[in-house]
Amino acid sequence: MKAGPVEIGTLLQNRNRYCVPIYQRHYVWNREKQWEPFWQDIRTKAIERLAGRERRFSHFMGAVVLESRAKPSVKQVPSFQVVDGQQRLTTFQLFLTAARHYAQAIGHATTAGNIKRYILNSDPHLMEDADVEIYKVWPTQSNRQLFVDIVSSEDRAALKKKYGDYWFANAQRDQVKEYATTPSMLRAYGFFYDRIKHSVETDDLHDDLVEAPELEDEAEQASDDSIPKELKLDAIWQSLLEEFKVVEIVLDEGDDAQVIFETLNDRGEPLLAADLVRNNIFQRADARGEDAEMLFKKHWKPFEHSFWSQMEKQGRYKKQRIEFFLANFIAGKIAGDVTISKLFSEYKGYLRPSRNSTVPRYESVQAEIQDLEEYGSIYREIIERSSGSRLAIFSTRLRAWDVTTINPLLLRLWASDMGDDEKERSLELLLSLIVRRAVCGLTGKNYNNLFLNVIADLEKKGWAYENLRAYLLGLTAESGRFPLDAEFENALLTKPLYSVLGSPRVRMLLSEIELAKRGKKQEDKALPDTLTVEHILPQGWRTHWPFTGEVQPSDTDHVQAMYAVLEDESVVGRIVRRNRIKHTLGNLTLVTQSFNSAVRNLAFETKRQEFEDQSILMLTKDFVKKATWNEDEIASRGKLLFEHAKQIWSS
Repeated sequence: MKAGPVEIGTLLQNRNRYCVPIYQRHYVWNREKQWEPFWQDIRTKAIERLAGRERRFSHFMGAVVLESRAKPSVKQVPSFQVVDGQQRLTTFQLFLTAARHYAQAIGHATTAGNIKRYILNSDPHLMEDADVEIYKVWPTQSNRQLFVDIVSSEDRAALKKKYGDYWFANAQRDQVKEYATTPSMLRAYGFFYDRIKHSVETDDLHDDLVEAPELEDEAEQASDDSIPKELKLDAIWQSLLEEFKVVEIVLDEGDDAQVIFETLNDRGEPLLAADLVRNNIFQRADARGEDAEMLFKKHWKPFEHSFWSQMEKQGRYKKQRIEFFLANFIAGKIAGDVTISKLFSEYKGYLRPSRNSTVPRYESVQAEIQDLEEYGSIYREIIERSSGSRLAIFSTRLRAWDVTTINPLLLRLWASDMGDDEKERSLELLLSLIVRRAVCGLTGKNYNNLFLNVIADLEKKGWAYENLRAYLLGLTAESGRFPLDAEFENALLTKPLYSVLGSPRVRMLLSEIELAKRGKKQEDKALPDTLTVEHILPQGWRTHWPFTGEVQPSDTDHVQAMYAVLEDESVVGRIVRRNRIKHTLGNLTLVTQSFNSAVRNLAFETKRQEFEDQSILMLTKDFVKKATWNEDEIASRGKLLFEHAKQIWSS
């Protein structure tokens, strides 16, 4: 048996046939489980190629097990029986066919011809049975005709003409129907064609370049014309051929194909990426003559604690905590994205010398493990939040905002040679950015790239608070800009924070303002976790909180207000304003569990006494002496609270 990694391009450029035996199942891969992740991996590699980034590792697509078949005739193309891997091989062919058809559609005949060499074998006149041997992949009988029709079709129009029933009838929507009744192979072809077309004709492949510190012209970054279509297309299909590999296993005559197939598809417990990393580390330590046992006991032992094996969920991934740590560690070190599903490959890629360098990442395995140990202790402090350090306090304050993409930056910042004061000021600035952007309704979708770009910038200019502040305040794109005081004030005073941010985040805002209002003498007193957010003017105000004046809203007015936005002196306009302003900062406070919920919607005169009982909180003391509570009072209190907020989350 011969086994080894091979690029997809190398596998497919050979003049071979890969025949799927009749007992193999038909094509079953689908969009959610296979096509979408496969496409996202290709897209990531295409972005790397276009950006000229260092290619740290190849994507491995599993194993392809082949059994050589004897050639009855010297003219026949060499053929192999596919013991395992037919789903992968078929998908590669459908993807390449979609790329070839798109190249033809936009007039890139040369590209289409180059792609075709990886789909069909050359020199059919030298074959014994050209109608069969021309195909590099030969599926099972149930899929064969459709597969042949797809990969051999001269262009998309010819395929559509033959299978038009599976296309949308609308000429403006040239797409294959994604219905269960559409054959899987045709759906796969349609899926990849649509993704390729979208990425080439939009700025989809620019997304990860926005705000990159090495690019200064923002207009150039956003321009779809900055990268020619043919380069984008080449980056896509060449990524598959050059950046993706399979483990090619060619069986010898005496090998039992079925046993090997069952072994590869065993349902036993797979090794975690963290296990592979650990084993790799200590194998290298042994090979270099370092004391692996000592290194394990002295530096790796902390990672054996149950803390690291606890399961966590981040995004669509649910993994052990140590795997998220390793992903954040690598991302922080390279200031780049890390594919957590390829974590072991990412780690091996990280260990290789950086671009334009022959110097190893670490001079010894001991230095490598010590680095992991140092960053591991920082990460644990971020997650546990119990040490009482400024980092732990920051992490506690950050928790309500659920921004885990900042962790690579936190690791690097806390391990840097900044002074303690600079580190603390840097944390305050980062929290201000996150809070202000959330309050102002700005997206956090680009935070991953933003914080990695911060690392890259500080790597070049030096780890210092002033460099961090200059970078953050210099951002202008909506995906990362720092809202200034006027915008922050307007959002706090006019936006319905309670409905926009939700109770946990509003509680955090009010808690920090409460502590600020207490002053230095009480700053060390933590608030109990049992405090809850209360509306002074209640959410259900209709019965006991009439408007001033004789005219009161009817049921019809309230219904109309549900669909209105204009705030004026009409009855409906006043309802609209009250329904908005009741959720703003000026109308919100904190109460203890002893607050009598029975008075929640009663008139202010009655409800005020309950607030009086809660007067241990500074937030209640600023309104309980008021004779009335209305929209003007809410606006006035909001301005007072903003003065504290401006100091807490400063720029």
